[in-house]
Amino acid sequence: MQRFHQIIKAYLEGRISKRALSKQLSAGDNDLRTTIKDQLESGTSDGLTSPESRQVMYNRVMVRVKEKEKGRTIFFNRWFRAAAILLPLTIVAGWMYHAREKHPEKIAQYHLPSPVKNKVMLTLSDGTAIALDSSGKGVVAQQGNTVLKKENGQLVYHPSADKGGEVLYNKIVTPKGTTFHVTLPDGSVAWLNAVSSIRFPVAFSKDSRQVEITGEAYFEIQKNQTPFRVKAAGGEIQVLGTKFNVNGYTDESVLKVTLLEGAVKVAGRKDSVMLRPGQQAVLLDGNTKVTQADVDEVMAWKNGNFVFNSLTLSEIMRQISRWYDIDVTYEGPVSQKRFTGIVGRNESIEEVLSFMQAAGIRYKMNDRKIVIAQ
Repeated sequence: MQRFHQIIKAYLEGRISKRALSKQLSAGDNDLRTTIKDQLESGTSDGLTSPESRQVMYNRVMVRVKEKEKGRTIFFNRWFRAAAILLPLTIVAGWMYHAREKHPEKIAQYHLPSPVKNKVMLTLSDGTAIALDSSGKGVVAQQGNTVLKKENGQLVYHPSADKGGEVLYNKIVTPKGTTFHVTLPDGSVAWLNAVSSIRFPVAFSKDSRQVEITGEAYFEIQKNQTPFRVKAAGGEIQVLGTKFNVNGYTDESVLKVTLLEGAVKVAGRKDSVMLRPGQQAVLLDGNTKVTQADVDEVMAWKNGNFVFNSLTLSEIMRQISRWYDIDVTYEGPVSQKRFTGIVGRNESIEEVLSFMQAAGIRYKMNDRKIVIAQ
C-alpha cells in the first residue's frame, strides 16, 4: 500500500492534479483487490465471525472498488483517514477487521441522503421563541441596542456603540441532527454541535465577555483586552483570542477542552491548567488532566464527519443518537469492541449500522429506536 501513500501525499502537496490522482488510484484496483482479499481471508486475524460473513464483507468492498467510474476509492489506515477528510473527492473508506484491541475495526464512509434536520431555536430576553434555519436573510429581531440578522446561514449580532442599559440575554439551542453557528456581539464566532446550547448577553460590557454552553461548541475568539470566558458543566475556560473546542455533553463522563490555536486557561473545581495548541484538558470530578489531542477526531463534527479513534460501541452510539435523533438501548452486556474510521454525517443510519452488523454487532430497528443485541 506504500504506493498509495505516495500518490495521496503528492496530491496534498500539489505535485499532481486531481485528474492524475483519480487516474492513478483507479489503476490500482487489482492491487487493492488483492490486499483486501488477503486481509479479509486471513482467518482469525480479523474480527468477522465466520468465513461466510468475511465473504459478504469482501463482496461489499469489491462493489466499492469497481465503482471507479464514480471517482471512488478505498483507504485503510489512520493516515488515509486524515486524507479522506482533506481530499475534495467522493471518498469511500473500506472496512478492515481485527480482533485484538490494538487493531480496531475500520468503519466505512458513504454519501447517502442527509438525516432529517429540525429547527434551531432562538429564545429572546422576553421568552419569545424564534425558529431558525440555514436559509433566509435579514433582520430577525432587535434586543435593546443590538440588531440580530441572518447572514450567510448564520445569526449575527450587531450591537450599537451605546452599550448602556439593561443586560439582556439570548439563548440558542440546536436539536438532534443539526448544527448552527452564530457571530457574537464582539465578533467572536461559535459553532454549536447537535443537542447543544449557548446563552450570552446581546452586548458585551467593557469588563466582561462571558457565555454559557451545554453540549459541544467550537469557538474562534476575537482578541481584545477583555478576557472571554466560557462556562460549561464542570469547568470554565478563559481566553483572550484563540480557537478551541468544548465537549460537555451531560451523557459523557468528562468535560473535554481542546485547543487548536492560541492559549486557554481551563479551570476545574480543584485546579487549573494552561493549554498549548494540540493539547486537550480532560476534567473529571473536579480534577484536570492534560493529554495530546486527536484534532481530526475532535473537529470531525464541524467538518461534516464522525471520526472514531478506537472508540467503544457505546461511545459511538451516543454520537450517532445525537445526530440521527434515535434512541439506543442494549440487550445484555455492551460489546467492548473498539472501532476506528470515518463515517460521513450524510450517511443513512441503516448503512452505518449494516457495517457494524458485519463486524458481529447485531441490532433491531423500529421507527427511531434501535436495540443492540450482543
